[in-house]
Amino acid sequence: MSAKVRITGNLGRDPQTRINANNTFIANFSIAVNNKRKTATGEVSQTDWYNITATGKQAQVLAEYAHKGDPLLVEGKQTINPWTDRDGNNRVSVDILVQDFQFLGMGNRTNGEGETSPEAPTSQIPDDIREELAAMNAAENLDFSGDNFPAVM
Repeated sequence: MSAKVRITGNLGRDPQTRINANNTFIANFSIAVNNKRKTATGEVSQTDWYNITATGKQAQVLAEYAHKGDPLLVEGKQTINPWTDRDGNNRVSVDILVQDFQFLGMGNRTNGEGETSPEAPTSQIPDDIREELAAMNAAENLDFSGDNFPAVM
């Protein structure tokens, strides 16, 4: 079973890409979401991590324009996957298959010498690609049941 979710966070790493057996372009990356809550002893901060998978044109755009540290809004289908690590500890991963996304800025880009570049534009995506993505998101009726769900790496 899956749920539709919206999360806002920062990319934990640059997207890793591959092409599956059906010649579908796939991009995988992680997003960190920082949460604060009050407890009896004070405020507690916690970072939640999500594994993100995008396919097709969305994956291509994210692979080209999204980088570690960039803020991103992602909307998609969420699944919770329990697994056991090599030490026998029970773990849970939260995986999201992208249905829509929005760049929220360019994060802390560097100028190639490790220095932050504050003059980086807020969006480098060409208008024609942005329009094509908007049309795809409006027209697509995605089916993520059974074998149609791409494997999350």
